[in-house]
Amino acid sequence: MNFFFDTNLSEHLARGLQAFGENVIHLKEIFPESTEDVVWLQYIGQNNLTLVTRDEHVRWNPFEILAIRRHKVGAFFLGGKNLTRCRIIQQVVRNWPQIKIKTRNTIPPYIYRIPPSGTKFTRIAL
Repeated sequence: MNFFFDTNLSEHLARGLQAFGENVIHLKEIFPESTEDVVWLQYIGQNNLTLVTRDEHVRWNPFEILAIRRHKVGAFFLGGKNLTRCRIIQQVVRNWPQIKIKTRNTIPPYIYRIPPSGTKFTRIAL
């Protein structure tokens, strides 16, 4: 399993997971930060990556939803506004095992929302 972190998640978090042996790449490792979402969504689908992002606007944008469907992207949206870095790290680490299980057991395209606290994922209809 390979994961792709959007720019709204820290490069340091991605590197930290890499240091623990996880297959995580950060958007900035491949694209300029200003790259349109539909471009890197296509890349994610073509390379069998799973998106992890905090950008919940993606799930409301019809062009981006179409790209998720068309390119068969699996995505996890981390919920919660104005979370501190520490809370975001806790949210990712607390849910990482479940993210991996759902990635392994769910055929893309799919979107799950991860709550800011707790571990109950919500599947979002495409």
